[in-house]
Amino acid sequence: MSTLSTLEKISQKYSDSAEEFIRAGVIMNLKEKQRLLQMERFEILSRYQAASVDELNLKITEGKAPEHPGWEDLIEVKNIEAEIKEIGNDIRIL
Repeated sequence: MSTLSTLEKISQKYSDSAEEFIRAGVIMNLKEKQRLLQMERFEILSRYQAASVDELNLKITEGKAPEHPGWEDLIEVKNIEAEIKEIGNDIRIL
């Protein structure tokens, strides 16, 4: 039995179209990725007792947080925030 036919049988079991079943699964997967990224963002900012990228940047600039690895972590948090936003956009499209 192919994966697609199995998916269709399972989706019918739960009164969903195969398309809606797949869509819901993709959305759940994206939300989980987003949640894990948010946790990573929080963990990095917590190391510096900062609530945002701007606050971390200010702490590094003022010397209240070490430049190394502070700048690398700042870049990482910015990348994480961009990915969280992109995932949110993808969810809205679906």
